[in-house]
Amino acid sequence: MFGKFKYGTSQTGRLSPEQVTAEYQKRLAGISTVVTSMFPTLLTRDGLPEVSYPVFFVETRDINSAVATVHAQSRKITQIANNHQDLPPVAQAGFINALLLNEIYFTNEIEGVRTDREEIGTLIGNLETQPAGHHQRRLESTVRMYQDTIAGRLLQIKNLPDFRIIYDTLLAGEIDSDKLPDGELFRASPVYIGTESSKIHQPPASEKEISTALAQLIPFMNDDALDPVLKAIVTHFMFENTHPFLDGNGRTGRYLLASYLANKFDIFTGLSVSTAIHEHVKTYYRIFREADQLENRGELTLFVQAMLTIIIWGQRYVLDQLNDRQEQLAEKMALIRQRLTNLSEMAWDIVSMILQSDLFNNEQTSGIQDRQIVARLNPPYAKTKIKTNISALTARHILVQVNGKPLQHVVNPDVLKP
Repeated sequence: MFGKFKYGTSQTGRLSPEQVTAEYQKRLAGISTVVTSMFPTLLTRDGLPEVSYPVFFVETRDINSAVATVHAQSRKITQIANNHQDLPPVAQAGFINALLLNEIYFTNEIEGVRTDREEIGTLIGNLETQPAGHHQRRLESTVRMYQDTIAGRLLQIKNLPDFRIIYDTLLAGEIDSDKLPDGELFRASPVYIGTESSKIHQPPASEKEISTALAQLIPFMNDDALDPVLKAIVTHFMFENTHPFLDGNGRTGRYLLASYLANKFDIFTGLSVSTAIHEHVKTYYRIFREADQLENRGELTLFVQAMLTIIIWGQRYVLDQLNDRQEQLAEKMALIRQRLTNLSEMAWDIVSMILQSDLFNNEQTSGIQDRQIVARLNPPYAKTKIKTNISALTARHILVQVNGKPLQHVVNPDVLKP
């Protein structure tokens, strides 16, 4: 981080202001340096905000290596996801639900907003069948926004009102009335992070200053010259540095990061972001705190490196989980085939779907429902015969009913005991 450069080394001692400025100019002019046209609000040692340096970072060997790792792991994840023999569609849908549940739970947890995993699971499981005009439940709009990302419906940001549209849609019903934006689009009131006597960051004070900062961000977001993961990370910094709303900035910023990575890489990479950040939350807050300091003159080299490490951790979590659950699925399927030799092809398809859902979802409430099984198996099977088979499997204690409205079954744990 540039702010530490002035302290020099044990041989050189503390550097003069002229030497520090010369090094700054040298870094800006470096062949591997990316200099943006965005000017963040940085905090002086006296706790005063200042806007004077552009965001820049150096594409070091470590950063380039990490970027290559992100791309390679995304290809590996995509290869697994596209292999329906190893990852059948119901298993894949279940795992996406598991990641989505984690993403929503942890992005709230990071902000100290308490949510219930079972409640989120119920929303994920039931949302697609909710009738129009029903009473909206807590987190429903958030779940819908992430499900739109999964479906490939990405909201592009072309102008300032787009930020407000995303914020309002993502966090509908989640923000207290006294914390809603008090300006035309953004907050009009000054805020600070930390305490009045010990400020960690003081973002732009007025709506005009916020609009200026985000107007600089929009062309950067829509410029394809930079590798997408680097662009996503720098965008995340600039949005959070600007802090355009009174509440919900972190959740909005992480949604933008997750949805962009899901669009440019793969769904699984995008939906592992908040899980990875939560696992490294102290590092996450530290790198923001350091990057927001005026001493660093807008340099994000170490911020970018640390965020790449977090994203890579998320991808490895995905790969580890996929491998573990695939092994469990193969083991349990073999056990059931060995024990239940007299199942019809339809009955086997039903049990197989439910087992996939059981193993790849994190919460029972987001698991596959009977009506979804019927939709997947009809055709070729008749709807009535599918329902009759589910009832027969339940009567034989192969399945257990766990929900009545809507109907939902799981594989009886006794059937799966070694």
